[in-house]
Amino acid sequence: MEPFELFCLYYLGLTPKGEYQFVNANQVARHLNWTVAELMQTLSKFQLHPDTVLNTDFPLARHQVDIQIASEREGPASLHGRAERIFREFRASAGKRRDWIKEIEEEKRQDRVRKQV
Repeated sequence: MEPFELFCLYYLGLTPKGEYQFVNANQVARHLNWTVAELMQTLSKFQLHPDTVLNTDFPLARHQVDIQIASEREGPASLHGRAERIFREFRASAGKRRDWIKEIEEEKRQDRVRKQV
């Protein structure tokens, strides 16, 4: 399995045929005929382990929702193109650590603004 294909399946829910389906780690591992430990080891090898992705400054959740919504109106070729762009964007952000403190402070600021309205 190539890193792009694994990223698509594990993070975006896109099968190699370009079809969307919500999946979790157990389902991905079963689909690949792997154990979850083998899946996590391969994700680590490709620098795609969930800990790495979570701590990368990349809006993965937004892209996951975009793919899910797009799957209702777009075909496999279009979804595959979207996934390629997302993967390139993710790879470009590799090594850029997420600033959790900044995010928390921004959320607090937004909460204060909302309470004033």
